[in-house]
Amino acid sequence: MPPPKLRLRQSIRDIKQYIANIIVPQPKVETIAWVPTDPDSEGQCDFDWKGPSTRFAGGYATYRSFNADKNVTVLLFGDVYASGHISLAEPTAGSDARSAVSLYQLTHRFEPKRSHGLRGLCIVAVAIEPAEGGDDELDHWYRNEHLELLAKVPIYLRTSRYKLLRPSGSLGRHLPPSHLALHEYTSSKELLNYALQHGPLAPETEQSKRVLGSAKHVERTVWDVMVS
Repeated sequence: MPPPKLRLRQSIRDIKQYIANIIVPQPKVETIAWVPTDPDSEGQCDFDWKGPSTRFAGGYATYRSFNADKNVTVLLFGDVYASGHISLAEPTAGSDARSAVSLYQLTHRFEPKRSHGLRGLCIVAVAIEPAEGGDDELDHWYRNEHLELLAKVPIYLRTSRYKLLRPSGSLGRHLPPSHLALHEYTSSKELLNYALQHGPLAPETEQSKRVLGSAKHVERTVWDVMVS
């Protein structure tokens, strides 16, 4: 057993750490759940969220595909820690919602000053599985080139970039792409009009050809924001 003075010093350190955690809480990590839903469900999910010591109490949005009969519900969590064990409560009878949920953690948000306070009605979702060892190059492309080019488009508002949270025991399972970028625009109508008049939203560059050309998977989908 440690001597009394050593135990006292350890107790004081524990108390200081406890007080520090109360006064300066741990930073919160934004996490989203990407949940395909029935187009007739009106954004209602048939399961409850359960994270570390919390029930779902965050925001949500419903997106309807711009050119297909499908919806997705995006649940936003501001109180789920990256190190926490993430799980879903039991889904209701007959539901396969558990297998459809993809969990992503925010890694980067880019927003021009002109966009502050504005909310768009269109989301262009870009899911990418980069080449082996290509995460850093993908991040560099977004931060140092691509988003600055998108910001020149008048109807562009912001981008939120996420990385897949891989559950334990996920090896060998089919997983969605590890990187998801949600590009927000004023509306799908204005997005279509801009594309018809000006062509691609961002010009192709040597870096974009290298990053996207070497990626294992690239998928772009356009969504109208129905509920936010």
